[in-house]
Amino acid sequence: MVSLTFCCSPELKMLSTLQPPRSLSHFRRRHTSLKPLSSLSSHPVTHSTLTDQSHSTSQILSTRDSLLSRQITAAELAESFLARLRRTEPHLRSFLHVSDAAVLAQARDLDEKLRRNEEVGPLAGVLVAVKDNICTAEMPSTAGSRVLEGYTPPYDATAVRKIKELGGIVVGKTNLDEFGMGSTTEGSAFQVTANPWDTTRVPGGSSGGSAAAVSARQSMVSLGSDTGGSVRQPASFCGVVGLKPTYGRVSRFGLMAYASSLDVIGCFGTSVADAGILLHAISGHDRLDATSSKREVPDLTSLFDSTSSLQSKPLKGLKIGLIRETLDDGVDIGVTSAIRTAALHLEELGCSVTEVSLPSFSLGLPAYYVIASSESSSNLSRYDGLRYGNQVSADELNTQYMDSRAKGFGSEVKRRILTGTYALSAGYYDAYYKRAQQVRTIIRKSFKAALDEHDILISPAAPSAAYKIDEKKNDPLAMYAGDIMTVNVNLAGLPALVLPCGFAEGGSAGLPVGLQMISAAFDEASIVTLPSLEFPQSSMDEQFFRPNGKGIAPPSLVDLCVHVAIDNIRYLGDVGETDFDFLEQILPHSTKDQLMHIEKSTKGRDLSPVTDKLWRKFYEKDFGIERTNLVIERMKKKKVNFRWLQLYQAKLREVDVAENEAADRLKNSYKKEVARNFNVSNTKSNLLKKAKLDYLKSPEVRNAAVMRRTAIQRSVPPMKKSNGFSGNQLGSSSNQRNIVRPNAQLTSAAHR
Repeated sequence: MVSLTFCCSPELKMLSTLQPPRSLSHFRRRHTSLKPLSSLSSHPVTHSTLTDQSHSTSQILSTRDSLLSRQITAAELAESFLARLRRTEPHLRSFLHVSDAAVLAQARDLDEKLRRNEEVGPLAGVLVAVKDNICTAEMPSTAGSRVLEGYTPPYDATAVRKIKELGGIVVGKTNLDEFGMGSTTEGSAFQVTANPWDTTRVPGGSSGGSAAAVSARQSMVSLGSDTGGSVRQPASFCGVVGLKPTYGRVSRFGLMAYASSLDVIGCFGTSVADAGILLHAISGHDRLDATSSKREVPDLTSLFDSTSSLQSKPLKGLKIGLIRETLDDGVDIGVTSAIRTAALHLEELGCSVTEVSLPSFSLGLPAYYVIASSESSSNLSRYDGLRYGNQVSADELNTQYMDSRAKGFGSEVKRRILTGTYALSAGYYDAYYKRAQQVRTIIRKSFKAALDEHDILISPAAPSAAYKIDEKKNDPLAMYAGDIMTVNVNLAGLPALVLPCGFAEGGSAGLPVGLQMISAAFDEASIVTLPSLEFPQSSMDEQFFRPNGKGIAPPSLVDLCVHVAIDNIRYLGDVGETDFDFLEQILPHSTKDQLMHIEKSTKGRDLSPVTDKLWRKFYEKDFGIERTNLVIERMKKKKVNFRWLQLYQAKLREVDVAENEAADRLKNSYKKEVARNFNVSNTKSNLLKKAKLDYLKSPEVRNAAVMRRTAIQRSVPPMKKSNGFSGNQLGSSSNQRNIVRPNAQLTSAAHR
């Protein structure tokens, strides 16, 4: 797959609803250089470390080049994204708040700086969506909960502040499960977000809004939070890249606490390059967060090499372990198939892939929910209506506490608070919380042992592709089970990357499947800078399209583009004027049915500038070039404006009328034959009888009858058993039946 970057009109790139690019850059088996992000030149076109490959897969770098070369202004770019957001948001509901005016004002300020030839940051003009549990000054931050409805923090989270300092523009705040507690984004107190691939399905959670925004190209990149897989699982469901850093790599200051020992801020992008660049921007020590690491941050952007430098076996010597427990029962066949196919592709690139067992893997899920619930019950105690949160008026203090929390929190948050409070209560602490922490230590050791023998571990990001909205809403245990693939990584505090690797059956165009790649602590470079990990079409699920239940070859890029464009026509802005360039590129490869679908889906809009030439092509193909030229001559003589679609439909009606008339004439001829005592049905019956007689007289039937008689004559009664063995096996009743029955069937078939 290739990425769509800003190589022509900006509208065309943002209107693309293709899956994100599946390319990563070259993996270097050496220690990475440690450079600050400021080492990026203000003129990247001359920067030696930013190569053609990184530009071709990174919207961030391509956008920067376009701005510096004056191919597009920041205001035009921002307006294009905002226009697309307005068109798609009613269907997706990714955002809880969008700051249109502030975005355009910041974009115009950036244009002024560029006109004055001032130096701009590495993220200049990059539109970033931020999950609503990450604090932003001058924007509401509700964590998806009624208890914080209307709350606007007086400060920016450290991650947001760094993005703004480097020139990034915050588009708005994205939807999430309340306080990050959920896996579907159905737990939001305000709205339910839909999956851009199929709006009847969930985008995952809890960072579903951030994943959907990037998948639908409402923003270039986005920030989410990951406590037990809340970045990686939505990335898998929405077909984008999700990157969870090592615990402590990114400051948690300004992230509303859910489970403090597990929470991290992660990144979404349409390519691994974008996710890596965004992670590099927000990483580093922060004195405001005691848990942030003081380790230097490697310059990930310097590790993207040109495709031309890749060898035939770029992963030669790399050891990858496929976690055996992640492919056991309970994982969908489509997911298993996509992961195993991805593993085969990795082997083709030169690495060795072996299965590795983590016996403690299944213990992670219960341990995670005990620890996370316990920490949430402590962290959320501050929302009592007095210190934090909306207050409900009451006569007594205890009543005020209870009413404020009862009306402010949703059902899932209450469930986890009660679970955590119980686990921490006297008499149960050792049995639950302490035991869970012991299991956490075992899991951390098992991952360390596996990573000592392997460079990277891989697994699915989720046991299934995106499921239907409301499918698991009332079954919390089933929803919790969906986190089995991701929670162990959080318990061990390791970094992990999820990128699309194939498709599972479902929806109208298949559902994306994500491959999770896990590396050692603070070794994000190993997974972010792998070489051109481009999963070819042949490695995708062979059941991608199954018309009439029959699998066919996976679609080409053009086929996929056409299919997604048609089935998600509303995400193309109802095919407005700015979409003509896009349509001209994909529609020549469509079928008549697909063109008709577009005509019906865009009723009231004149698409003839794009579609008429295509309808003429189908007219020529079905009715001949001579007939087409004759129609053109007639229309020119009459000086009539016409559309080829109308002519095509009129010709079809004409053909139908001619066929009906021919059928009537045939019926009349049959009636005449019947009048002459020649009955067609009787003739057919006589022919069948003649064929049956010829078959009965054939040598094959005669030989079958002879064999049957011989078999009956040779059959003898079974002998008594002796020493545990039967006598003449040929003469046993079971074998006699085995001999007689086939010939008896032949004979009975012959007599029939």
